Amino acid sequence: MKVRVDCTLEIDQEVMKTYIKDMGDDEAIKEFVVRYIVTSGIMCLDEGIKNAIGELHNTHIVKWDLGKGL
Repeated sequence: MKVRVDCTLEIDQEVMKTYIKDMGDDEAIKEFVVRYIVTSGIMCLDEGIKNAIGELHNTHIVKWDLGKGL
């Protein structure tokens, strides 16, 4: 089954710049936030499934589209 997730986040650019710099990364804000949200969400989903029903689950990204810049 494929599920499309589409959302818009409002973030403080200055806070994100500081956080990204502190992480030692030079990635653009948009790419960093998308990667962070998507990968963390996938890990939480798979771990939740394992904890709830004892089944290992691997969610896979089918399409990765960053769209237009900020």
